[in-house]
Amino acid sequence: MIYKLEEILTIVNGKNQKKVENPEGKYPIYGSGGIMGYADQYLCEANAVVIGRKGSINNPLFVDEPFWNVDTAFGLIANDMIIQPKFLFYFCKQFNFEKLNTTVTIPSLTKARLSKIEIDVPDIDIQLLVIDVLDKINELINLYKKQLDKLDLIVKSRFVETFGNLNVNERHWRIARFKEFALIDTKMINDFEKYADYPHIGIDSIEKVTGKLQGYKSVKEDGVISGKYLFTSEHIIYSKIRPNLNKVALPNFEGLCSADAYPILPKKDFCNREFFGYAMRSDIFLNYILAFSSRTNLPKVNKKQVEGFEMPLPPINLQNKFSTFVQKVDKSKLEVQKALEKTEILYKALMQQYFN
Repeated sequence: MIYKLEEILTIVNGKNQKKVENPEGKYPIYGSGGIMGYADQYLCEANAVVIGRKGSINNPLFVDEPFWNVDTAFGLIANDMIIQPKFLFYFCKQFNFEKLNTTVTIPSLTKARLSKIEIDVPDIDIQLLVIDVLDKINELINLYKKQLDKLDLIVKSRFVETFGNLNVNERHWRIARFKEFALIDTKMINDFEKYADYPHIGIDSIEKVTGKLQGYKSVKEDGVISGKYLFTSEHIIYSKIRPNLNKVALPNFEGLCSADAYPILPKKDFCNREFFGYAMRSDIFLNYILAFSSRTNLPKVNKKQVEGFEMPLPPINLQNKFSTFVQKVDKSKLEVQKALEKTEILYKALMQQYFN
């Protein structure tokens, strides 16, 4: 049966909460961006949906305890005689609230527009079946993500175990300057026909901290018109813009990258890619770079600054052992990543089936 949201739920307007920073508060405070603190009172009962009113209006949250919502978010309390709260949440996850936005600056959602949204509500037993299926798929997705996090942690632990704390050089390795063991290999490409099918890596395609490459397209698909740098599977891609985000990627393919990044090529006789890639993600490199970027209005670093970096350089045979370990872990990560992607595709397909 088709209902308007106003017919099957209560929309609770958020209110300012002066005790946002009250650590003794019992009830969580939510805004459009998520949890903000704790309050001594609550506005919404447990098992309700938080939806942004300003800012992040397309990221609904399900809250299973009483909570306070501030004035940047609505609380949606379902009439569970008609619609189950979790079914409402999954509907909100699928619905594109941004199409209701009428502003050109900060995305906004009005109560009037929210109230008139229509939803096809099946019988309760069907709703419970849908919730059960989607909950189980989400549990599986979260399990795969946790496995990937654990594998990343294993590599980081092995790095410290093998090389010690490079910041204090507790293993007393020789101190080497950047140019001794690597070079910034900026080969500019302007022939976009020749490289049309190559992957194009912008800095937005590099996940911060982990260096995971995601969401990228080909040179042709991105309509590239300005010069880019060529990289191979032997390079490290380092974003020189906003270095605090710590974007260091180790691609396993050839492609072109944004001129906002540097392709860095380790010298094989002195340094291997996996060792230096993880060193660049660690504090020894990040702290060095941030000292430069914080001095300028535009947060970026230049070639000379990167080349001024120096660090303890372990023997190449020890680096190679670490590299072999990383490659083994990467194979495990690839299998988990494939399973995650398949599960996410299934989740999206079922969401469209249930709510479109």
